Amino acid sequence: MTENLIVDREELFQEIVELGRTEGINDQEAYNDLVDETVERHRDWGEMHDDSSTVGLSEALRGRWADYRAALGLDAEQPQL
Repeated sequence: MTENLIVDREELFQEIVELGRTEGINDQEAYNDLVDETVERHRDWGEMHDDSSTVGLSEALRGRWADYRAALGLDAEQPQL
């Protein structure tokens, strides 16, 4: 029997921040794509499944766009990495 691991939302967000920094992602559309890809990758790895407590996870992480920008130090004066 395979046990699905529980993914910590904050750890997942930090992973997205690091991936975004590495990939130079600084617009919301690309950030949303990165969120979806990261969540799907964790599902593919068997760390979560659709009927787990991760329902709505992608939506919640996409809603953290402002937090993502702040984590990267992006603002009106520095909109690009």
